[in-house]
Amino acid sequence: MIYLVSNSIKTSSADIQPMSVEDSLKMIQSWPVVQIDSETTGLDCHICDLTSIQFGYKDFKTDTADQIVVDCKSVDPKLYKETIEKSLLIGHNLKFDLKFLYNFGITPLNVYDTMIIEQLLYLGYKPGTVSYNLHDVLLRNTGIELDKSYQKEIAVKGLTEEGIKYAAGDVVYLQDIRKAQIGIIKSRNCVGAMYVENNFVPAIAYLEWCGIHLDEEKWKTKMKWDKEKLDRCIKRLNQYVINNTTLNADFVSTHTQLDLFDSSATDPEVLVDWGSPKQVVSVFQKLGFNTKTKDKKTKKEKDSVQESFISNQKGIADDFLEIYFDYKEAEKKVNSYGQGHINLVNPKTGRLHTEFRQFGTVTGRMASGGDKDKGKENKDLALYKGLDPDEVRFVNFQNLPARGEEGKFTRSCFTATEGNIFVSCDYSAEESRVSANVWNEKSLLDAFEQGIDTHNLYAKIFFPKELEGIDVKDVKKLRPDLRQSAKYLEFEAAYGGRGYASAAKLGLDTETVLESMAQLQKVMRGMASYKKRAGKFLKANGYIVINEKTGHRIYWPQWAEWKATEDRYDRDFWNDYQINHAGTGDEVCQQVRRHIAQGEGWFEKNVLNYPIQGGSAIVLKQAAGDLFRWVVENGYFGIILFCVLVHDEVDAECPESLKDIFPKKLEEIMEKAAAKYYKRLPIPAEVEVASHWVH
Repeated sequence: MIYLVSNSIKTSSADIQPMSVEDSLKMIQSWPVVQIDSETTGLDCHICDLTSIQFGYKDFKTDTADQIVVDCKSVDPKLYKETIEKSLLIGHNLKFDLKFLYNFGITPLNVYDTMIIEQLLYLGYKPGTVSYNLHDVLLRNTGIELDKSYQKEIAVKGLTEEGIKYAAGDVVYLQDIRKAQIGIIKSRNCVGAMYVENNFVPAIAYLEWCGIHLDEEKWKTKMKWDKEKLDRCIKRLNQYVINNTTLNADFVSTHTQLDLFDSSATDPEVLVDWGSPKQVVSVFQKLGFNTKTKDKKTKKEKDSVQESFISNQKGIADDFLEIYFDYKEAEKKVNSYGQGHINLVNPKTGRLHTEFRQFGTVTGRMASGGDKDKGKENKDLALYKGLDPDEVRFVNFQNLPARGEEGKFTRSCFTATEGNIFVSCDYSAEESRVSANVWNEKSLLDAFEQGIDTHNLYAKIFFPKELEGIDVKDVKKLRPDLRQSAKYLEFEAAYGGRGYASAAKLGLDTETVLESMAQLQKVMRGMASYKKRAGKFLKANGYIVINEKTGHRIYWPQWAEWKATEDRYDRDFWNDYQINHAGTGDEVCQQVRRHIAQGEGWFEKNVLNYPIQGGSAIVLKQAAGDLFRWVVENGYFGIILFCVLVHDEVDAECPESLKDIFPKKLEEIMEKAAAKYYKRLPIPAEVEVASHWVH
């Protein structure tokens, strides 16, 4: 039965019965779990209004279900605060609903998000390859098809009879989905993962709800400097073309029409738009660069001047590459960190609110900013401010420049408001410490326990001859250059690389680098042993276990296909292959190459990389979830504000009066979260207090 709680809407439908607030509260309080959803006038919780809240419960024993639709335009949602906060809520994409509830001071902590848990069950599948909307999740788990055709209409027409029925429909089957999901979760032994992810949902909703304060005048100063730097880079590129005899014949036009009063009429004009990929490719080709590569998605040949591809071609025009890549960096700053941030500031809150995705990558890490494929604009804010939606896109807060004076200035534009302080806390060497824990790598564990700089340790392994006679503790002081080079090699090794990328980046002899990587495997036996075990497990089961305690798994989506092929490649096949196909480039040869490359990508790279990234993500989610719970339970909701979460870092804002309480508590909560999952080596958190974002 559908019940309507409203002081203004009357319905004649026999399928919809009126109900008082008091009776609705009694009914909801009698339910052991509560399905919840909401309807709104738009997507921005600070601009749009809450149209209705829907509650539902299904009794599996009697196979009966009730839904309650509360008309929020005539009934105060605050009347349901205590009941909502005491209930176990089941919702789909609860982050959205929670943000609207936060406007009324309603802060539930006990939630189950069917969308997030579905994403957990498909962890490893690239975003966009699996649909997580309610219709598809319901169909996939129960075989039931939900009619969502009225979804766009209700925001416009409101709670008509058809709208009430539609709204109620979203709280009919959530328990069915949860029941199916929990069955899978138990069979996969990942109950702990379910708790981590659900615990994080209210926190990520709060993060988006709070936003961050931007000093717009300071940001405009940064924008001015960035534009001036970009102009200088363009000028350097143009001058290079003018001075280069290989280029100036094709890309320079000299005006011969003289003007006695205009000396610029005789200046050479560079005919290259440096923002046009097609024109830039022509310049690179003329200089002798090979721009042909394969598109990873389409597998078709394309032209590219991406730094990761073109920078390996040393000795052709290194001076031009340096100028061009300086230009690309400057261009990125102008395009990515400019007016778009100011446009995203909400006039009602005075803060910048962006979007965070709980499962933003295949490893379970968060992602920030709009999805490029879907063009995530804040259309509600754009309409409110009279801007084109394309000018109000969600920005990425997890890739803001942090290094050097420019990076520090950029982050200093994000400030605490008057009377508040900005509190930043990040894990010290988190990925290295997680690596040491996961691999049970004695050399790393010993180094951390003895206070030895791990970059120094890697340098000693990679450059034994150059650092012979130098104590590991003195590497940074005596050979900082080799320590810096070792960082690249360390990073590549931890992510399953063989050293080719580092060799190209550092200009080192490839053979020497490969020998260094081989030496690393001999020294770090824990890492080598873990890689072997994890690879064997992955080959047999098709997934990587990120953390034994939570049961988080990362699936290899193409594993079944790969395994079937691998099983088919028996001794007879390989004998035939060596005789008739190896090196021929025929279809069989190409298939084998693809099969081997696919396997190597997972066995060499992902088995080392994924548990480290995924494990670090678990720690941050646990910390943020626990922190939000502490904030709510201690009466600091809306007082202590979440500003940014970046992989290993929590940034928040709080009143100066809490400066002796909150920073210490944040540090404590973060360290406890890490200790819950990694016990071989502690992962300390370091807090810093300032007037702005300093990390």
